[in-house]
Amino acid sequence: MRILFLTSEIPYPADDGGRIKTLSILEYLRPRHSLTLVCFRRRALDDDESHWVERFGNVTTIPLNRGRSPWNLARSYVSGVPLSIWRNRSDAMHASVGRALRSTEFDCVFIDRWLMAQYLPKGIPGFKLLHEHNAEYVMWERQAELERNPLLRPLLRLEAARVRRYEARILRTFDAVFAVSDADREALTAIGAESSRVLLLPNLPDPGLLDRRALNFTDTPPVILYFGTLSWQPNIEGLVYFMRSVLPLVRQMMPEARLLIAGKGAPTGLVRLAADTDGVDYRGPVRDAEALYRQARVFVETTRSGGGTKIKLLNALARGLPVVATPEAIAGLDLAPGDHLLSGDDAQSLADAAVRLLSDAALCCRLSESGRALIHAHYTPQTAFIPLEEALTGAIARA
Repeated sequence: MRILFLTSEIPYPADDGGRIKTLSILEYLRPRHSLTLVCFRRRALDDDESHWVERFGNVTTIPLNRGRSPWNLARSYVSGVPLSIWRNRSDAMHASVGRALRSTEFDCVFIDRWLMAQYLPKGIPGFKLLHEHNAEYVMWERQAELERNPLLRPLLRLEAARVRRYEARILRTFDAVFAVSDADREALTAIGAESSRVLLLPNLPDPGLLDRRALNFTDTPPVILYFGTLSWQPNIEGLVYFMRSVLPLVRQMMPEARLLIAGKGAPTGLVRLAADTDGVDYRGPVRDAEALYRQARVFVETTRSGGGTKIKLLNALARGLPVVATPEAIAGLDLAPGDHLLSGDDAQSLADAAVRLLSDAALCCRLSESGRALIHAHYTPQTAFIPLEEALTGAIARA
């Protein structure tokens, strides 16, 4: 099958959840179909990214880096689209997609992320597929609910409404829509997507993590790890909550316990809070998390908002690092607290769970083994991407 694949950023290196998912799909499709990839690049490609583009082949990257600003917000209102859509609007991308469609008769146009739906020409033949990394309007609504600034809250509510209307409109233009969880699938059908066309394509961890040797918890220091994209607001809020409300309780029970934070894009305020909080080590951007996994005994995810499912949490489970998480963080995943991880819904229960793991190597080993077994059974491309291949096979049969 000839597939035109459009996504909003170069998916390499796979150093955040969105890139991990996109790259997993591309690597799954590549040996089975003929792929043409067109994506944005937010800056000049470094040597590793350029080499990946050359190895993958048939990749076109379009420069675009339009930030959040009052001016761009105003222009988005004039254009009648949400801010995120305006920030990803590009005449050069329209032209590149047009050239690709004129040069090749594609059997399928695969739109990866809602941001790229604006580049699907009306009336084109072939199978049209949208992969939603999140039910976007749900994330905006949750963010508006959690916003404490009374000046920002009305703006977030207005933007959530704009995202909801836009997302509802684009969903109707696709033959199939893939959501990452049952909750997201329900959210998309709630705004008008035809239920029979909304399928499930769950998030996956980095597949290479399952092949690595089991971690040794006997010699591991009492370190709690947080590794994720630190520019993402739900991540920031969860991490701030942990540092301010949970970590002090952990250190009251276990003074030698420490929190290790790593990830890209941290705002100045978060870096300052980490520096001013006892027991916190901040590392900043890290491409290879292996050294982090090997020096930690617990992975923590305490988000209260966001959407989809948390790939950083799946990565930790795949690597065999025991997890402590809020109920919101594990929503949409086939995880049972007590069997695959420990969970807590307030500061004290989260602190208690973390201390249990920091002090009990046998419990760590049990959760490590059960977590990796679950990932192997349900969260690998060979299992999780069957609905995608079935949808493409059905499209070929109907053509």
